[in-house]
Amino acid sequence: MIRKYFVLLLIILPFLFLSCLGGKEEEEVSRELNISGDAELAELEQLQKLVKEQREQLKMLEAQLKEKRTSGSSKEEIQALKKEITKQKTALIEVARKAETVTSIKGQYVWQMFRGIPSHDFYSGTNILPPLDFKWRFRANAGFEASPIMGKTNIYIGSMDNNFYAIDKKSGQLVWKVPSQGAISSTAALYGGVVYYGTETGMVFAVNANDGKILWKVRLGGPIKLSSPAVFSKIVIIGCMDNNVYALDRGTGEVVWKHSAFMPVASSPTIANGMVYIGSIDKTLYALDVETGAVQWQFQAGNAISSTPAEHNATLYFGSDDKKISALDSLNGSLKWVYPTEGWVASSPVIKDGVLYIGSNDKFVYALNAETGKEIWKKETGGKVLTVPFIVNNIIYITSGKDLLALDIKTGEIKWEQKYDYALKSSPIGEDGVIYFADSDSSVIALESVAK
Repeated sequence: MIRKYFVLLLIILPFLFLSCLGGKEEEEVSRELNISGDAELAELEQLQKLVKEQREQLKMLEAQLKEKRTSGSSKEEIQALKKEITKQKTALIEVARKAETVTSIKGQYVWQMFRGIPSHDFYSGTNILPPLDFKWRFRANAGFEASPIMGKTNIYIGSMDNNFYAIDKKSGQLVWKVPSQGAISSTAALYGGVVYYGTETGMVFAVNANDGKILWKVRLGGPIKLSSPAVFSKIVIIGCMDNNVYALDRGTGEVVWKHSAFMPVASSPTIANGMVYIGSIDKTLYALDVETGAVQWQFQAGNAISSTPAEHNATLYFGSDDKKISALDSLNGSLKWVYPTEGWVASSPVIKDGVLYIGSNDKFVYALNAETGKEIWKKETGGKVLTVPFIVNNIIYITSGKDLLALDIKTGEIKWEQKYDYALKSSPIGEDGVIYFADSDSSVIALESVAK
C-alpha cells in the first residue's frame, strides 16, 4: 500500500511542479510521464540506484583493505575486513538479482538491454514445446539482421530496408512503421513505453511504442552496426562504429557522456552492478561506470569482441574472435576461466541454472558449467551459430545457418528442426506458445507450438 501511494505521488508531483512554473506544452508533459514509466519501472530504477550504492561501498572497503595491508595492520583486522568485503559482495549480488526479477517477471514487457536482462535468460514461461506450426509471416522490403523484441501486443524490429516496424503479435499485420534514414541491423530496446534503436547511418531514434511517433532522433559520429541500446534510469547507452560508446539523455537524445575505444564498437552494452560492460573490435572488454562512463576496469582478449557479454552472480561471460569463451569477475575484471572453441565466437551467452549456453562459428552449440567452464555437452549443427539461444521448458531454440533448431537442454540432442530458404541471422524470442524470428530475405515469422 505504501508503494502505491509513493508511485501515485511520483505521478502527481510533476504536474504540481509544472503548474508552478507556468508549464510546458501538453505534449511534452505526456512524453515525460510516459518515459518515467509505471510502478515496475519505478521499482527497477530504485534497485538500480541501490546496486550502484552497494558497489560504491564495496570499492571503499577494498580501498581500506589495500591501505591496511600496506600500513602493517594486524592479521585479525585484515581478516575482519575481508569478511566484510565478502558480505558486501553478497549483498550486491542479491540486489542485482532482484533487478533482473523485476525486469523479467514483473516488467515482462521491458527490454532494458539486448536479450532483456544481464543473464540473457529473459523468459520464465513453460508453454512452448516442439513441434512448431506456421502461424503468420510478415514481409518487409529487405531482410533482417536485428532480432525482434515484444511489447504487450506488438513485435518490434528494424529491417535492412531502412524501416522500423511494429507488428501485431496475434495477426502478423503491420501496426505502424517508421522510415529511419538507414538500414537497421541492431536490436531495439523497449522501456517506459518508448522504443529506442540505432541505424547504420548513425541515427538513434526514440519512438512511442503505441503509435510510432518520433519523440527524438540524433545522429552520432558513425554507423551503428549490430550494437543495441541499453537503458539505465535516465540514459540510453549504445556502441558506435566511430570507436565510441555513447550515453544519451533518455528524454532528449543529448550526449551525457562518451567513452572512446581504439576501434569500432559492435558489441551491445550489458548493464549490471552499476557498470556498463561492452566489447570492442580493439580486443578489449570495457567496464564503465554507468553514470559517468569512467573506466572501472578493462580486459584484453586475443582478438576482436562483438559478442554481447552476459552477467550473472558477479561473473561476466563473453565470446571473442580468438576462438575463446571467457569468464571474468564482473566486479574487478580478473580472469576466472577460458574455454577454447574451433571457431570465432560472435554469439552471446545465456546463463540458466548454473549453465552457460552459446554458439560458435565452428557450427557447434556449447553447454558449459558456468562456475568452472567445464564442458557439459557440445552439439554440431548444420551451419555457423551466430545468434543467441532462447531457452524455454528445457528446450534451447537457436538458429544455425538456414535452420531453426530445438535442442534438449540436458544433452544437446536435436528434438526438432526446420530448414528455411534464407539465412537466419535473427535470434528467436517467444511467449504464450509462439516463437518469433526473422530471416535475411524479407520475413518476420511466427511459429505456434502444437502443444499450446
